[in-house]
Amino acid sequence: MSTLALMRLLESAPERYDRGMRWLTLGRVDAIRAALAEAAVAAHAAEPPAVLEIGCGTGALTAELLARDARVTALDESPEMLERARARLHDAPGLEFLERTASEIDHFPDASFDAVVASFSFSEMSHGERAFVLREAAKKLRPGGRLAIADEVRPRSPVARLLFPVIRAPQAALGWLIVGSVSHPLPDLESELAAAGFRMVARRGWLGGHLALFVAELAS
Repeated sequence: MSTLALMRLLESAPERYDRGMRWLTLGRVDAIRAALAEAAVAAHAAEPPAVLEIGCGTGALTAELLARDARVTALDESPEMLERARARLHDAPGLEFLERTASEIDHFPDASFDAVVASFSFSEMSHGERAFVLREAAKKLRPGGRLAIADEVRPRSPVARLLFPVIRAPQAALGWLIVGSVSHPLPDLESELAAAGFRMVARRGWLGGHLALFVAELAS
């Protein structure tokens, strides 16, 4: 695979997850999470926003959201990752952890969150899964709510596309050794967002566009 295989490997050893994510992102993961959390709460400065986090992992992004006074419902399908996240954040006020897959966000009431966020989760889904989760995310957001996603993507500029294989080569090589296949970054998340009823508010990139943050709102 590349990133996906490494993510699976790291998820099997939660105590190494954060260190591994720093390696995978060449040290950018902390800045990306901070930008993601800030984008999620920026439109709700007057009161604590209710945030749904998809794929919380060990709780690093969760901590960033809580530091910005958000009330967080954090989902992850791995009990080991949730155990690590709970140990990290203990009984922080305004926090609920749930062992659920991304697709199970359809269990929440409509219009119940001010923001939906995901950090390096959408690249682990199939195109069909992403389409379903994005449509459900649109239903769960209140008017004026935001969707913020950070993940591995295909760069847009010609120069970045030329450098892209070089940046990904170490990940791809290790992924092939681990599972014998190569994964693919998100090819066109902006189009998928539009198809689910979102309009782009902002996009920010790291590593020549190899990693990106997407901020979107419901289209009027």
